[in-house]
Amino acid sequence: MIEAQAKRPGQADPGASTAPLASPAMGRGRRLLRRLMSEPLTHFAILGAALFLCGRLYEAQTNVYRIEVTPAHVAQLSRKYALQFGRPPDPATLRSLIGEDIHDEILFRQGRLLKLDQDDEIVRRRVVQKEQFLLQNLAAPPEPTDAQLASYYTAHAARYAAAPRATFSHIYFEVGPGGDQAAQARARAVLAKLEPGVTRAPELGDPFPDLYDFSAFEPEQVARLFGHTPFSDAVYAAPIGRWSGPYRSAYGWHLIYVDARETARQAPLADVRDRVRADLLQDAQDRANAAAFDKVARRFTVVRADGKAGR
Repeated sequence: MIEAQAKRPGQADPGASTAPLASPAMGRGRRLLRRLMSEPLTHFAILGAALFLCGRLYEAQTNVYRIEVTPAHVAQLSRKYALQFGRPPDPATLRSLIGEDIHDEILFRQGRLLKLDQDDEIVRRRVVQKEQFLLQNLAAPPEPTDAQLASYYTAHAARYAAAPRATFSHIYFEVGPGGDQAAQARARAVLAKLEPGVTRAPELGDPFPDLYDFSAFEPEQVARLFGHTPFSDAVYAAPIGRWSGPYRSAYGWHLIYVDARETARQAPLADVRDRVRADLLQDAQDRANAAAFDKVARRFTVVRADGKAGR
């Protein structure tokens, strides 16, 4: 039989909890903390502190005076050197490249701090060029089929017409102190005494600074030498097989003998196939580039000086 043990005076009850009782000071502290946490000012202070810390962290990452030379950037400098010189840089050259890059980056960042990149037409033009480079040629157009080439060739037939050509000789008369009338008169006098069988006679005129005889020249070639003048037109309009003139050029007056002339003709597709393919692909690429720009342009609103919107 188990008998209950008598509790001695001052002895703790074995079944009672042994945890210490909270002091009145601790209770007041908890109540004060709960009250502080319920105050809007406390929430504002905590939020401000969090934003301050985030700002400091962001500043540490984006500080304009902090230049971080990463392994990836060093590798990029090394690749650019290898592409230019055909071999990777040695350690001394690489150190020099890194030093030059840091030098340029310091000047670039300091210039931006001073807003030297603003209101500068050269900088603006360079940014425009780089953005155009990023937008253009994002995807190459597909290789055209034979049917597409034929259709494009037909739609742009004038582009592939062979230009007329002329083979001719001339006699030159310089405009001297007597002016145009005197030069014209000398040319007419020579024309009157030229015999029918004569096809070239440069010695009857004045020295010319270029050639006297031209073979299978196209209008663009003639205009490049003599200018867009009556003489250039006469090369493709004057009678064939006899002397005519005088005609004015950028140099002076000329008599002309056209020996032969080919009229403009349509070049067969087989002869200009490579040109047609290149033109078709370029037109397709131009349309794709324009579409890429339009996609970007739709994000912008342009307001004219008169207050109306639109580009």
